[in-house]
Amino acid sequence: MDHDFRRGHLEIDFAVPRFESAWRLLVRSAGLFFSNIGFLATVTLVVFLPVKSALQFACYLLDIPTGGMTEYLLMDFSDLILDALVIPAAIYGLLDRLRTGAPAPLGRSLRWGRRQWAKALWNKFKVEVTITLSTALLVIPGILAMVKLSLTDAIVAIEADRETEVLERSRALTQGHRWPIFRVLLPLMLIELAATFAVLGVFAGSTSSRPLLALVDSALSVGGQWSTVIVLLLYLGLVPAEKAIGAKQKIGR
Repeated sequence: MDHDFRRGHLEIDFAVPRFESAWRLLVRSAGLFFSNIGFLATVTLVVFLPVKSALQFACYLLDIPTGGMTEYLLMDFSDLILDALVIPAAIYGLLDRLRTGAPAPLGRSLRWGRRQWAKALWNKFKVEVTITLSTALLVIPGILAMVKLSLTDAIVAIEADRETEVLERSRALTQGHRWPIFRVLLPLMLIELAATFAVLGVFAGSTSSRPLLALVDSALSVGGQWSTVIVLLLYLGLVPAEKAIGAKQKIGR
């Protein structure tokens, strides 16, 4: 709604279940994902498909082989840039659907995504650097950093102008819940990684399949919105707990 744009953040003015069980959250996320698959597919493909097609055409002109490391890095970098627009848009639409029960508004969602794009991209870049540096030391610190920063996208999309220290905010929200969060995120991470390498393996060396590769890559990004749904539900499930702790602390004083 227009007042969301004027005040610069999204209100959580509806009841949400607390995050108490990894399995229950996964089940809820599946229901929310598939009940909004039309919106999520549209908001993803309208951004991803044209850019991915242009990227594959550029790779063709530059004679960059499919399935190679160069193309993989280009695909990964383009995902970072495009996700910074699409994920805030998807979260805006999903919140509107949870609030009103009506179909998610595509136009307003994309406007919100565009509004948050620069902030989302900068924070996604900081998250990637933090996780990469932590993983360079040992795998476990890298996984821990990933879990600590898992709510970054939701914080940027929802708290928006109200929060400037996004990574610290994610660390604070995940404190005390990191092992359950890891159990939620692990299955999807493995699926997404396997799907990416499977696609690269199938299309390796085939220049004639570049348009199809752009389509498949974009379709995988639609499936990747399940992660967005999970992160949104994690955020919504942890914020009430944070408020309850704050209320107890005030009473204790």
